[in-house]
Amino acid sequence: MKYGFKKMISVILAGVLAVSLCGCTDNGYIMTVDGMDIRNGVYIYYQQDAYAVACDKLNEIYGENDSSSSDSSSSSSLDFFAQTIENKSSSEWVKDETLRLVRQFVAIQRICEEKNITLTNEDKNEISDVIKEMWDTDNYIYQIYYGINNLGEYYENKGISRETMKMLYEVNSLKSKLFMSFYGKDGEKAVAESEFLEHVKNNYASAQLIQIPYNDEYGNATTDAERIDTLKARAQSYVDMLREGKSFVDVKYEAELAAKQEIAKAKAADEYNKDPVEGKTLEEYVKEATDSVSVDKINAEDADSIFKKGAESYDIDENLMEYILTADLFDIPVTFASEEDHCVYVVVATDITKNTNLLDKNRESILTEIKGDEFEGYLDIYSQNYSIEKNSYLVDTKYSPEKLFKSE
Repeated sequence: MKYGFKKMISVILAGVLAVSLCGCTDNGYIMTVDGMDIRNGVYIYYQQDAYAVACDKLNEIYGENDSSSSDSSSSSSLDFFAQTIENKSSSEWVKDETLRLVRQFVAIQRICEEKNITLTNEDKNEISDVIKEMWDTDNYIYQIYYGINNLGEYYENKGISRETMKMLYEVNSLKSKLFMSFYGKDGEKAVAESEFLEHVKNNYASAQLIQIPYNDEYGNATTDAERIDTLKARAQSYVDMLREGKSFVDVKYEAELAAKQEIAKAKAADEYNKDPVEGKTLEEYVKEATDSVSVDKINAEDADSIFKKGAESYDIDENLMEYILTADLFDIPVTFASEEDHCVYVVVATDITKNTNLLDKNRESILTEIKGDEFEGYLDIYSQNYSIEKNSYLVDTKYSPEKLFKSE
């Protein structure tokens, strides 16, 4: 079996896509940890996570992302199970990491019980909605690429039942609550706001963006210089509105509405000229079409986008990204023409350290960057002496990494 050691494509699908359809079942228990029975599906799920981490580690060793390398030992041509990770065989490393995650699974529940940390009805309802979506909603992407109807069916094929997935989501939600009970604003080990903001300043930036594509009046891409100049002038008019004190939310709404109305106007004029409507003038017909157009106005708290400094790549023009990431003068509207993105932007670099809504929305993920390793270490120490009684046949044979991650 040969694999490229690539990270799985999403959190929900983490580790699943590389697993063969092995006919696993989730109606039994693979081990007992500190007196808690562990379902087969829980173990399989965490083993997939462990495998994904192992792939990442081998990527780092063999430079999977180094496209300039012609070394025949690149990770894409290596047998995963012939490698070693941290002086262990890759198989043993995956099994050890899986067991660590299973210990944490138990520890989280034990600690939350001690601290009286529970899920609210709203938490439980949200989880139920997610699970229902996974299991009950068909998705054509899964039908086309994987020959199954939905994500739930995919997980069932891997040996992870609906009940187990619900349990995993609940424990993950408890883990989040436990973490914030330590490091949140009023937590037992609350991170000082000055430390939090310093980390934010060093690692993130924010900006308000309006993108005006280089399109013709029908919404189709154009290279016409005169049209592009018109769009640039339009962008400048929005900058002028912002400088005169109009809110970004209102200006963005006006820009998006104007773009859709322009398309509606052009199409309506063509329709009328081809087939005039009796009893209506061209102007009346076009006005009705443009008046029927609507766009949703964003909420003020959603006006800013957050960007991570040091990311390998960005979704927008790199020069624009550099402007945003290095800005030290804020709330100054400017235009930024991008041939790379085939558009002109209206840009307002903002001071992320003063954006309370944005920071609160992302506080947990930012705190995880600061204290995540410490928290993981705490869970590992708490659970390190748990007694474990395992079914050796299931762990070492039926659900071994070699069996679950064999080539499809």
